[in-house]
Amino acid sequence: MELFRRKVKSGSKTGQKIGYPTINLNVGNFGDDFCPGVYRCEVIVDSSSYIGVLYFGSKLSHRGNILEVHIIGFNGHIYGQYIHIKVGKKIRSPKQFTSLEQLKKQIAKDLISIV
Repeated sequence: MELFRRKVKSGSKTGQKIGYPTINLNVGNFGDDFCPGVYRCEVIVDSSSYIGVLYFGSKLSHRGNILEVHIIGFNGHIYGQYIHIKVGKKIRSPKQFTSLEQLKKQIAKDLISIV
């Protein structure tokens, strides 16, 4: 697993609207080591460790690549803080969704595949 340190920044809150809040991170050199897709990850916040699903790739409403993570079982406010991410196996390649409902169903499938 590769370990990255990133600062949490605010996003568009789409994940929160569909029940899967995400943290948004600076991409930095992430793309040097990973292809776009969805990955299992471990997120370390302070001294606590959580399992998460990481998405790296493009987003229709954003120019360039984004890096965002849904942290399972975490509901704290960490905007502006630095976290550590250990990236695990790739779950799938990126997909385009025609509705938020399709995205929500796919995230549920992604979560099942990592636990």
